[in-house]
Amino acid sequence: MRAREVTARRYAKALFAAAREAGPAAAAGAELEAFQQALAAHPEARDVLSRPWIKAADRRAIAASIAEKSGAGRLVRDFAALVAERGRMDHLPEIVAAYRGLADEDLGQARARMRTAVALLPEDRRRLGSRLEQILGKRIILDEHVDHTLLGGFIAQVGSLILDGSLDGQLERMRERLAGG
Repeated sequence: MRAREVTARRYAKALFAAAREAGPAAAAGAELEAFQQALAAHPEARDVLSRPWIKAADRRAIAASIAEKSGAGRLVRDFAALVAERGRMDHLPEIVAAYRGLADEDLGQARARMRTAVALLPEDRRRLGSRLEQILGKRIILDEHVDHTLLGGFIAQVGSLILDGSLDGQLERMRERLAGG
């Protein structure tokens, strides 16, 4: 794990622990994602928050204001202000991803990033999701993306587990078997 991800996970764990004490952790996660989207919509504000020569108190005030306008409660507003004050706003995408992972783990679910050659039909999505649930023993949330570079099939990633059901993967495995003898 890279140092940036370790730092992001620490921040996410701290927010998650505080959010669980205050109420449902999912609400804080939604507020954190809304704050991230608000920053993405205003790149100039994101740039200001990432500049170390801007006074920490000013970065803190700007982040708190943006968080409040994005609908964040006191906990997420204060968290955003702290992240900005400490000069870690560039870690926000990793913090959000780590928080989402903690929340999913707490709920006994996992996210599967699914790359498919074509958009899945609802029935295929349901069957694939239920098969992944059987394999992993957790409720699965599918994040599906169409990848036109795939010849066919799908590649699913759940954490560090990768399930390659793509035509590309099958051809590669066949090539390895034929080359191996």
